[in-house]
Amino acid sequence: MGRYDRDSKRYSRSKGKQANGIPAWLTIILMLTGIAAGFFLRPVADGLVDPLKHLAELAITPKTVHPDIAATPPPLTPSPVPADANPELEPTSPPPAPIILPTLDSSDNQFRTQTLTAAPELAPWLVGDNLIRRFILLANDLSQSQRTNKHLDFLKLSQPFSVNSTGTLIAPASYQRYKPFVSAIDQLDADAVLRVYQTFKPLGQQVLAELGYPDDYTVDTLLSKAAAAILNAPIIEGDISVIKHSIYYHYTDPQLEAMNPVNKQMLRMGPENTRIIQTKVAALLAKLHGER
Repeated sequence: MGRYDRDSKRYSRSKGKQANGIPAWLTIILMLTGIAAGFFLRPVADGLVDPLKHLAELAITPKTVHPDIAATPPPLTPSPVPADANPELEPTSPPPAPIILPTLDSSDNQFRTQTLTAAPELAPWLVGDNLIRRFILLANDLSQSQRTNKHLDFLKLSQPFSVNSTGTLIAPASYQRYKPFVSAIDQLDADAVLRVYQTFKPLGQQVLAELGYPDDYTVDTLLSKAAAAILNAPIIEGDISVIKHSIYYHYTDPQLEAMNPVNKQMLRMGPENTRIIQTKVAALLAKLHGER
C-alpha cells in the first residue's frame, strides 16, 4: 500500500511492511481468505439463526403484500373421493338376540302374544290351547281338501246357516256370518304374519313328526298345498240352490254337491268373502315362496 505525501503530492510505497507492522503480502492473503470464508460459510451462518427469533419474524405480517397475493391462503378443498373407492365402514348395530322357543306343549302364550302383536284383529280366534297343533291340523285338512269340524271349532259363528223364505236358496245373511273373520284375514300384514310363522316353524315341524310325516316333508310344503286348495275353490256369483236332507242342507246342483269339502265350505262363505280370502292367501303364499 502507498501513503499520500502532502509535500510531494505523490503516493509513496512502503517497503515490506504497512504502518501497523503487518507485511503487505500477509494482509492480501488474509483478505482473500476472509472473502472466501464468507462465501463458503454463508449457508452455514444463515442456518445458525436463533429459532425463537426466526419464529417471531415469521409471525409478523408483512407490511407490503402484492395485490395478486392474498394475505391469507385460501382454505384447502378436499379432493373428491372416487366413485369406486371403498368408504370407511360405519359401525353397525349388533344383530338381534335369537328368540328362544318354548317347548311345543308350553308354546301357547308366546305364540299368542307374538301373533297378536303382528295381527291383533285375530284375537277372537286365538283362544284355547294347543294353538300351533290346531293350526297345523287345520292346514293338514286343507292340504288334503278335507274339512274336519273339530278342527274348525275356533271359527265360532254367531248365527247358524240360513236360507231364504222359500227354503231353496242360501240367504245373504248366511254369508254375512263370516264377515268378522274374513275382515280380520283381509287386514293381515303379510310380512308381519310371515315373521311369526318363520319363528315358530320348528314347532310346526314337530307336529308334522307327530302326524307321522317323514323328516323331509316340511311345513312350507304343507301350507303351499293348503293354500292351493283354497285358491282352487270356485267363485259362484248369484243364487245357489239348496235342499234340506234331515238336518243338513245339500246343494241342488249335482256338480256342486260332488265338490270336495273345502270347495263346499268356500261356497257357504259366499263369493265376496271367498274372493277376499283367496287374495290374502295368494299374497301370503307369494311372500312364503319369496322368503325361501
